[in-house]
Amino acid sequence: MRKCGKIFSLVILVALMLVNSLTALAAEGELGTWESKASMPTGRDNFGIAEVGQKIYTIGGRVSSTYSSSVVEEYDPVTNSWTSKASMSEGRYAPEVVALNGKIYVLGGQGANKDLLASVEEYDPITNTWTYKASMSTPRFAFGSAVVNGKIYAIAGNDGSVEEYDPVTDTWSYKTNIPSPRGELGVAVANNKIYVIGGNSAKGNVVEEYDPQTDSWSTKANMPTARFGVRAIEANGMIYAIGGHDGKIYSDVVEKYNPQTDVWTTEAKMPTPRYGLGLEVVDKTIYAIGGKYPEISDYMRTNEAFTPYTEPINVVTPTNLTATPSDNSITLNWDAVTDADSYTILRSTISGAINTVIATDITGTTYTDTNVTPGVTYYYVVRAVKNNVESTDSNIASAIIEISNNKALLLIKLLDENDKEYDLTMNDVDTFMNWYFDRGAGQGPAYYVFAKNYNVGPYISRKDYISYDKIICIEVNEYKE
Repeated sequence: MRKCGKIFSLVILVALMLVNSLTALAAEGELGTWESKASMPTGRDNFGIAEVGQKIYTIGGRVSSTYSSSVVEEYDPVTNSWTSKASMSEGRYAPEVVALNGKIYVLGGQGANKDLLASVEEYDPITNTWTYKASMSTPRFAFGSAVVNGKIYAIAGNDGSVEEYDPVTDTWSYKTNIPSPRGELGVAVANNKIYVIGGNSAKGNVVEEYDPQTDSWSTKANMPTARFGVRAIEANGMIYAIGGHDGKIYSDVVEKYNPQTDVWTTEAKMPTPRYGLGLEVVDKTIYAIGGKYPEISDYMRTNEAFTPYTEPINVVTPTNLTATPSDNSITLNWDAVTDADSYTILRSTISGAINTVIATDITGTTYTDTNVTPGVTYYYVVRAVKNNVESTDSNIASAIIEISNNKALLLIKLLDENDKEYDLTMNDVDTFMNWYFDRGAGQGPAYYVFAKNYNVGPYISRKDYISYDKIICIEVNEYKE
């Protein structure tokens, strides 16, 4: 009995391990991925970082030989290469750096003598030159910054004040103080709101949202892992809090915040734990650069790229496609797909290879194909489109416009002239009527030519030229031979 109990317990244990393993794999499959990139030439921590024109600029910080560096280096994610740029006018440790209107603004920091700086420098990546701008009212370092609606915000640091900079007037003005003053915090922008995350206060997991439009603050869900020196950035509508220090160890933790739901989740850990790193995003990829990790270096050159997991878009396939022929066109109809942005129509004269796109961005559930030839069978499929992703093909629908064997007496009443009468096939009548309607829309030749193949006699050919402007009335009398 005891033996059976042990075997049963072992089975349960193995089953639980299997379930946990599968759960872990499923969770891992929904996490982002990390990979190493070209190292930053100058190792440093607590520098500024910004992106302009798909290039990343790392500015200032602390290097082994200089407390406050003025070095500037540009990283190109496309070529995975670095380039040195013109240095700042003065060295800065723990400044804040933002990009606005193609320019980069470097705010505050600590100078070479560890004095707090209020000065602001503007960098032009095109001319590779620096210009001083109006200084902040409050000198500060290890603070936060953000750009919303063309204004720059400097937040907290050595006190709880908030300043707004207008680049048009080159002036600073104070705004409502942050409720929880702190430094070494993370800042990110989502939906024109500023999120201040963590920091070196007694509560390093505090998250507060600032609304520049109302100049007001509100408290949000705490970050799960309290940290200072944490960096934050928005990508794909989510905010990622990466790295930092929890008071005991250097952190490799990555946590994702959803501003819409006010919920935090855990992401794939950063390969190299770091404090005082720089974060920037290009083409939905986050680059974690430099920082401090004593087990490797106090002035790191590490550059690791994080690609967030993107939920696959499952676009429902359209159903019940039908094709109905008329005299000169084929009309398609299909069932609507919920949440589809548009539809794409494909056609072929071969049922096994329907791959020619004849229409895109169709927002309804019907389409009329007028570019058709009688006697030819056309095959169609429809695809639904959502967020630029297409569904698989619908069912195949086919149709053919039959060639008419009927004939007709075409009577044309002309202005101030004798009436004309022609014995034609219905296809010839359709050709004439298409010319008539096109001419009415201002298209096509002014005359229509009828070839008279009877009573040719000694002539090579006989033709009637009918002027559109002379036609008063048209009568079509169809008959079967």
